[in-house]
Amino acid sequence: MQPFEPSSSLAAIANLPPLKSVQVFGQTIRYYDRGQGEPLLLIHGLGADADVWVCCLKPLSRTYRVIAPDLLGFGRSSKPLINYRLTTFVEVVDRFLQALALPRVTILGNSMGAWISAAFALRFPERVNRLVLNDAIGIVAAAVPVAIDLRPSSLQNMRDILDFMFCDRALVTDELVRMAYELHLERNDGPTIAAMLESMQQHLDSLDDQLHAIKAPTLLLWGDTDRVSPLSMAEEFQRRIKGSRLEVIPKCGHIPPLEQPQEFVRRVLEFLAH
Repeated sequence: MQPFEPSSSLAAIANLPPLKSVQVFGQTIRYYDRGQGEPLLLIHGLGADADVWVCCLKPLSRTYRVIAPDLLGFGRSSKPLINYRLTTFVEVVDRFLQALALPRVTILGNSMGAWISAAFALRFPERVNRLVLNDAIGIVAAAVPVAIDLRPSSLQNMRDILDFMFCDRALVTDELVRMAYELHLERNDGPTIAAMLESMQQHLDSLDDQLHAIKAPTLLLWGDTDRVSPLSMAEEFQRRIKGSRLEVIPKCGHIPPLEQPQEFVRRVLEFLAH
C-alpha cells in the first residue's frame, strides 16, 4: 500500500474503482464497492466523502467486501436542502444497506461517521457484527471547543482546517489545500456542514447516556494528537461502551485513514480478524 502523498491526486494514490449509485428516498447515493467476503461499511466524517478512504480501500478489500458511500449531502451524492441531523444519516444508512440487500455488516466510521455508526448500532443492534469507531465525536463528556471554523470559505480557511486535522503539518501542502478547497466548491457540501455543526454545537443527538447499550464488539481507534476529539473523549467512549478496546496511533491527528493509513489498516484488520 502506498503512503499518503499530498503531491499526488487522490484518485491516483489508490487507483479508485468506478463509483456506483443507488436510490435512497428518491435521492442518489454514490459509493465504492470493492472486494468480496464479509461486508465492511465505511462511513466518512463531516465535510469528507468516500475518497477519505482512498489509501484504505485496496488493502481492506483483500479480505472484505468494502462499501464506502458518499453520505447524503456530501461528495457526489444528492444534496437536498434539508435540516440534516444524526437521524437523517442513520435512516439513509439503513435504506442504503436495504437497497444493497445487506442485512448485517461490520461498520467502520471516522469522526462524524463514527457518531453515525454508533447511533446505527444502537438503533439496529441485530444488523451490526462489529464496530470500529475512529476518532469519534457525538458525546458531550470530555468534548472540547473546536478552535477554528470548519466551514470551508477560503483557501486560508481550508489550510487552517487541514493544519488543525493533521499532526504532521508538512502534509498540508499548497497543492493539497487547493485540491481540497476546489472539491468542496465543486461538491457543494457547505449547507450540510453548517447544519451538522449547528447540531453538534447545540449538543443535539449526543449519545452519552446511550452508549452502554452497544452490544457489538467495539474497537476505539484514535490518533494521539487529535485536537477535534481528544484522547479524553476516547477514554469516555471506552468507559461507556462495555468491553470496548482502545488503541492509539502515534503521531496522528483526527484523520488516521489519510495521515497514517498503513498503521490504521493494520489495526483494523487485526481487530476484525478476532
